[in-house]
Amino acid sequence: KLDAPFAPFLFLMAYDAASIVPREEAERLGLAFATRPVGSGAFRLKEWRRDDRVVLETFPEHFRGAPGLERVVFRIIPAEITRFNDFKAGNLDMSDIPTGHCRAVKADPLLRGQVAIWPTLGTHAIRFNVEKPPFDDRRMRLAVAHAIDPVGIVDGLLEGCVIAGKGILPPSLPGYNPKVTAPGFNRERARQLLAEAGHPGGRGLPPITYHFNTGDLNQRIAELLQAQLREVGITLELRRLDWAAHIKVVDEGAVSMFRQGWIADYPDPENFVTVLFHSRNVGAAGNTSRYRNPELDRLLDQADAMPAGPARTKIYQDAEQRLLDDGLWITLYHYASRALIRPTVKGLERSPLSTAPEFLAPLRKVKVE
Repeated sequence: KLDAPFAPFLFLMAYDAASIVPREEAERLGLAFATRPVGSGAFRLKEWRRDDRVVLETFPEHFRGAPGLERVVFRIIPAEITRFNDFKAGNLDMSDIPTGHCRAVKADPLLRGQVAIWPTLGTHAIRFNVEKPPFDDRRMRLAVAHAIDPVGIVDGLLEGCVIAGKGILPPSLPGYNPKVTAPGFNRERARQLLAEAGHPGGRGLPPITYHFNTGDLNQRIAELLQAQLREVGITLELRRLDWAAHIKVVDEGAVSMFRQGWIADYPDPENFVTVLFHSRNVGAAGNTSRYRNPELDRLLDQADAMPAGPARTKIYQDAEQRLLDDGLWITLYHYASRALIRPTVKGLERSPLSTAPEFLAPLRKVKVE
């Protein structure tokens, strides 16, 4: 039984964490079940070479019939350019497109027919910890928002292969509001807000540390942000951490300005607005801004329990606009998946819930000719 109505409940039942597994095996193996999994899909684990590959083989007795593939091999190749070269050499049936290569790949007569780009339910953003100065001051949050020009990231670094946006909700998510507004790039307004906050021209403002997790693209974005903020008098110091360390300091509230990437667990605005901004989720549960607003909490609680429809959608959209007006979130872009898929691969569906088509697609339907 549910303690209260929860509109996205059926989505949760389709989430991978709710996958059906044999209870007796999970209890028998304990933590070892993670490395010797048994599920209910059309494939079973054949081989796992850590840091090298995972091999699945067909399960012919599957209740929906045998899949079209005899086996699936997931290669573990950390460097994206190495994956790209392996694809071009014919060693992979599919691969992602490396950062900085999207435009060239789409123009390459040998590759452009194998390019697949589709929207993903995710957003790359900047967040602030509102409990720490200087971002306990709304004017400082908005000053940073007005100083940043996402176009340099979308059209420059990412060559237009992601989706420009303003809001928290990505365009392919139910509840997306195409009329949502955000502070927007305006250096004069950024300088004005800095002065109103007591730091004309950035005077008296200590350097601000921007935390982000390891990755070449994240590094390049951080350097671009650093240059843009310098134009209005804000000094940004960059702090690059591995993923585990980054998550730790962000969840603990130890940082003031940081990178936030979010991909939906399920296609509902609750998974963005409530999870990321309700006060009960402060910290590791999602609200890393540590924002608390009792009135917003009340409205989100109401929307979470309502059936799908225009009234519920409007509450989330109004909440999104309020959060943007308060300078709590700066969208740099919405994610789009970019992949190279050989024409011999048939039946591969593209899920907006994953940046990699092979992760959340029903591989049972796939065939290689």
